[in-house]
Amino acid sequence: MTNRFWAQTNIFTTLAITSGLMLALAGGCKPSEPSLPTSRNAGQAGPLGYGWVFACAITNDEIDLSDRCLAQKAVALAYLAEGNVEMAQACALQIEDYSRGMVLAAIAEWLVAHNESEKAEALLPALEASGFVAKDWQREYIGSAIIRVQALLGKEQVVVKNAAKFSDHSRLGGDVAASLALVLARTGRVDEATGILGNLTQTNGLNTADSSVKGYLDMAALGRLDRGAVTQALVKAWEAAGTIRPPRRWDLQLEVIDAMTKQGMSKDALEHLALTSSNITIAVKLPPEVHSAMLCQCALLWKKLGQPQNGEALRGEAEKAIARKMEVIFQPGAYAIIATMYAEAGDLAQARTWYGRALDVAAGLENRRPRAQAGVEVCESLARHKEVIDAGIQKRLERLNGTFDVAQP
Repeated sequence: MTNRFWAQTNIFTTLAITSGLMLALAGGCKPSEPSLPTSRNAGQAGPLGYGWVFACAITNDEIDLSDRCLAQKAVALAYLAEGNVEMAQACALQIEDYSRGMVLAAIAEWLVAHNESEKAEALLPALEASGFVAKDWQREYIGSAIIRVQALLGKEQVVVKNAAKFSDHSRLGGDVAASLALVLARTGRVDEATGILGNLTQTNGLNTADSSVKGYLDMAALGRLDRGAVTQALVKAWEAAGTIRPPRRWDLQLEVIDAMTKQGMSKDALEHLALTSSNITIAVKLPPEVHSAMLCQCALLWKKLGQPQNGEALRGEAEKAIARKMEVIFQPGAYAIIATMYAEAGDLAQARTWYGRALDVAAGLENRRPRAQAGVEVCESLARHKEVIDAGIQKRLERLNGTFDVAQP
């Protein structure tokens, strides 16, 4: 299946990929390539500068390569979330496995969402060619991502043709079907799109039901449907999420609640959040790092919905969750999530306390790989809350930076 997809793909050479990608992002004028941070200048590049340095500090042997690429991908996507497309692209070109293609796909999606479809389409050859740095199974993920970008660009015939190659894929068939539904909804064929997503839910498979929820969320976020169609899509997304076993059910339900909040469906969002928050609060058998993260998500949603007092109660529950026995390698990420919750609530002092704990624990981790991964997690969070960074946080970031004895190029 994968080889069939790639055999019909127009592939550029690696040199053409790089120059073509940069030209696409520059709108046709060759730009100066942005410099990536190093261990020597990370302090001037902000939290994501440190994050990139930490990601690159993971060694590139066969065991750790995947972890390094995933960490680099996380930083690239964090740059993209800030709207820094050039830095996201520069990071992507340094990634050695299929994560490069996934970042390029995310950049293309961002461009479509920001009314730059021509630039997004110009990225497709580079995205297609990224399959050559991937293993066979990884190429399948890139192929699925390409189809999604094609759907967002409205290329219905191409999507239909390429989707057929994934129809029997156990893991990605649902995602590709959701992309097909997306391109149909984009052209106003909402009933057909809903039918495809409904069939995914009825298969009772985790992957396909998951894809169904995401498909409905994509439809609602298109910006092309009328109010009734958006409401129907989100109602169906909630129903589809309910067919999946916890804790994944709760993850998806929180995504649906967030989408309802953005669409002004406050009554439904409040009702659903009350139920989901209650279920998550009593789920004490979840790993503490997972439990605390979900509680923090609930707290943030209560704040968005204008009921911060409910969120305050959950902050206490989240702190109780991370007080349970937790492997030390998970502590920095869990502490950073607690810090995020306090930062969102405007309590910068508490946020700094928790970020400080996260960085202290990260710096004390003996093994290089988990230490670097923890640093990336904390920096991703800090990038969203730069107002928290003071001299104490900066000092801790530099201390963590100093634990990596080999500077990346």
